[in-house]
Amino acid sequence: MIWHILGLLAIVVIYYILRHYLWNDGDDHNHNREPELKNKEENVNYMEEAISTRQLALKTIENIGSKPQFTEEGRIQFEYQGIEFLMEADDDCKFVNLIWPWCHSFSKFDIDEFARVRQVVNEINRCSSHSVFYTITDSDEVALHIKKHFLLVPQIPEVEIFLRVILNNFFRTARTLNLEIERCRMQECEK
Repeated sequence: MIWHILGLLAIVVIYYILRHYLWNDGDDHNHNREPELKNKEENVNYMEEAISTRQLALKTIENIGSKPQFTEEGRIQFEYQGIEFLMEADDDCKFVNLIWPWCHSFSKFDIDEFARVRQVVNEINRCSSHSVFYTITDSDEVALHIKKHFLLVPQIPEVEIFLRVILNNFFRTARTLNLEIERCRMQECEK
């Protein structure tokens, strides 16, 4: 029995030795190393040519057909499908903030509307990847804003499509916000 096991082990060892040295002529390692070296060189070149987050944001906004401008605070402002958006992009960070300011507003003296909006905002923030927040202005209004914090790096394939998807989700969130506020009003009227 032991001779059978030793014979099988000898066959396996001889097979791997022949496969490695005789059939591949020892070139197996060199062929595998060439793509690795080429990839490392490309990565080094890519890192040298890498653009900043702010430059990538500006380029991507232009590629989707919008004209970026700068606000006094240094934010990037652009229009997409008739809506003004603000983007906060810093070269020190790979993440950006995208904001749709004033997507909805109401009087700060309307207590019932404030209760409805607060309930809807909490529900959207719980279920959505976009955040809705509100600010009380100096005038008599409460303004609602939608915000998305996301990674923006050149390694994202088709980064323009990625940005369009995020922007389109802003419209979906705004539509949900308005529909849910209206649904709350209708439920109050039924009571």
